[in-house]
Amino acid sequence: MEQVQSTFGNLVNDQVTAGELTPPTTRALRLSNLLVLATVAVALLLGLALRAAVESRTSQYADTLVRFKYPARWIVAQDEDGNPAVRNPNSASKLFNDRVVVTHTAVPSSGLPGGSPLAEAATAWTLSRSASLDTFRNLATTDGLTVAGQPAIRMDYVYVADPAANLGRPGVPIVVRGSDYVLITGDQLTVLTGQANSASWDEFEPSFTRIMNSASTAQ
Repeated sequence: MEQVQSTFGNLVNDQVTAGELTPPTTRALRLSNLLVLATVAVALLLGLALRAAVESRTSQYADTLVRFKYPARWIVAQDEDGNPAVRNPNSASKLFNDRVVVTHTAVPSSGLPGGSPLAEAATAWTLSRSASLDTFRNLATTDGLTVAGQPAIRMDYVYVADPAANLGRPGVPIVVRGSDYVLITGDQLTVLTGQANSASWDEFEPSFTRIMNSASTAQ
């Protein structure tokens, strides 16, 4: 009993010093806030670095004529004509994924007079696009380019597609924007095509440019 009373007395007699009741100084609060902000900044930087590392990883497409690097998160696919393609399943447009298509065909002739074999082939290719794509509109043609170490011509265009119809269900047609790089590899016409929903083309174009800059001939 005496021990309990002694303990109680010690608790009652304990005094809290003035320093323990003093609130943190302005300097201490500032340092604490800076520490929190620094911790958050470091976490954000680490997150951005990890994201950049993941997004910068690439895979390689290669066939007997051409190869290029594409984002590793993209998947291998085919276009409507069975040509090999790589597409971004995380595209801004879920209805029409961003994609790069590879087409190899015999070098066509436009039947028009004049022009180099490449220019004539590019004209014939554009005519075939016009005939096969709904409401095709040629926006621009740029020559004097080099792709995969070969002279190339680029055609920019738009057309109307109905992706939902290909899945057997009704849907709303969309405007697709595309760019075809036409070059001659060996005795074949090679066309490297970038296509995306026109509404998200600006987001897709930087990736397409990097892909084209990585292209090389497989010979």
